[in-house]
Amino acid sequence: MTESYAIYALLFALAVWTGFLTLLGLSDTHIQLMQTIPFLWQAFVPMIIWMVPFALSPTFRQALWQIVNTTPAHWLVAIQVLRIGAIGGIVKGLQGEIISDYIFWIGIPDFLFGLSALAVAWLVWSRQIKPSLLISWNLFGFALIVLPTFIPMTYWMAEPGFEFIFQFPMILAPGLVVSLLISLNLLQAWATFKQKSLSQVSV
Repeated sequence: MTESYAIYALLFALAVWTGFLTLLGLSDTHIQLMQTIPFLWQAFVPMIIWMVPFALSPTFRQALWQIVNTTPAHWLVAIQVLRIGAIGGIVKGLQGEIISDYIFWIGIPDFLFGLSALAVAWLVWSRQIKPSLLISWNLFGFALIVLPTFIPMTYWMAEPGFEFIFQFPMILAPGLVVSLLISLNLLQAWATFKQKSLSQVSV
């Protein structure tokens, strides 16, 4: 399998998942599955789509390495600014349209992380940030979503109002957009660590 084929296969798999996610959302199947599968399983699918071949295929790892190594680092940081979009859910929570506390416990830190991406992108662009700090920032961006979501998942699933996250189009956030953003956190942390290691070896 060539590197370009590996990326095309990844994009195709993500496109299929997006279509499937949308169809389930439009039919309210996600709400119905809450009773059968009491877990936010949708968020894992995009990560599994790239993590499994990443772990098993050297060609796939090399393809991703080529992408993250040639893409300007400040671009990879700047895309995290999209997380500012969490403000929409926060506003709905303040207005009483969403009654789940999830929108505050996860939404507010996510929004603030999106804001921090503006400063970090500038620091990366101006070469004023150490690789170790960039790695830590990315890992923090991953952890602030994953840990408070999945460790207390049984609490969230039983919380009145949490079903809002399974409604369409909201389900596209955890089921695709957020999952891809935190995946980029992991990929940039990996790429930065690898670049740092290679630079140390070449010295």
